[in-house]
Amino acid sequence: MTHVLRIRLGGDHSAYHCGSAAAFRAIRAAAERAGRVVGEGEDFDLFIMNGEGSMHHDSIGFAKKMTEIKEAIEQGKRVVLANTVWQDNPPEAAEILRRCERITVREVRSQAALRAIGVDSDVAIDQSFYDPVDEQECVPELRGKVILTDFFSREFNSFVKVTAKWTQTHHYVQMHELSWSDMVKLLRSARVLLTGRHHAVYAACRARTPFLTMRGNTHKIEGLLESAGVNIPVFDSFEELHSAYKSKQYRQYDYGALFDWMERQPPWELAVAQSRQESMR
Repeated sequence: MTHVLRIRLGGDHSAYHCGSAAAFRAIRAAAERAGRVVGEGEDFDLFIMNGEGSMHHDSIGFAKKMTEIKEAIEQGKRVVLANTVWQDNPPEAAEILRRCERITVREVRSQAALRAIGVDSDVAIDQSFYDPVDEQECVPELRGKVILTDFFSREFNSFVKVTAKWTQTHHYVQMHELSWSDMVKLLRSARVLLTGRHHAVYAACRARTPFLTMRGNTHKIEGLLESAGVNIPVFDSFEELHSAYKSKQYRQYDYGALFDWMERQPPWELAVAQSRQESMR
């Protein structure tokens, strides 16, 4: 009788906002194509940790996930770290990472950071890009309006809403209040997105809608654009971003090349790790 691979998933941030929910659904779907996803407390053969945006700057989230990875390895389980950022973490983490079966980062800057500590990884764009859009859902027709989200504030070390008077004419969205389908479909009818959110950039790319973005708390947006090799800036300040919007400078950016590149990227599949494991036997 053929053994069905039992897979435990970690790093579920679905409650954070629709982009995180979309990414985790896509990872779960990939796991279900390769085996059976088991619940908490059930025995498992393989542990997949969704690193997402947690693995940076020796954060609490980073430490928690590394502990879960180490515990699974010490139990003799196969471990895959997937869909992750990697930035400014303790180099000692390399010892644990080298014992993982596979590590997949979302962009080339994270890959370079891992390479610097002697850890190999492959690159696959954030899996939210592959989550299906429900075309039956009804959303408002924005008729070329600007969509605005929140931005990361280094002063407050958190995401904040811009409340300047000029923003009152734009359509402000909170990603935790929308479904992924709603977010993508809203953007389809928008003129441009102004955002500091990584997953909002992904939704704009899925909708093929131009965006202007500001640096966040990691290099994940810059890393995506560098991976695609496109000429689209990431601004250091909201003043710079707003100036590019007001001057319509963004119309010169290479969005079509980015959108086309992303649509050519294959989704992450666990079967790649599975075949690699079998070839080692």
